[in-house]
Amino acid sequence: MTEPRTPNPEPRLLTPDSRLLTPVFSDPRHHIKIYQGDCLEILAAIPPDCVDLIFADPPYFLSNDGITCHAGKMVSVNKGEWDRSRGPDA
Repeated sequence: MTEPRTPNPEPRLLTPDSRLLTPVFSDPRHHIKIYQGDCLEILAAIPPDCVDLIFADPPYFLSNDGITCHAGKMVSVNKGEWDRSRGPDA
């Protein structure tokens, strides 16, 4: 008679400096986990072949006092100080 198998525990994700990553959202039923943080640290901690989607929403530094056309009107591209470039040496 064989013993019942126990599922493998989920791997613990550790950043390169050994900090444990904790998802900001987890839905075990749908196998969804959302991590928030430095993408380079998180990607380095994730095992290969286990990611279906990476969503990034960084500041793209597009606020440069320019204008664009939206719905037939000329509008500013400025989003706020958070999206303004601080230069290449920042």
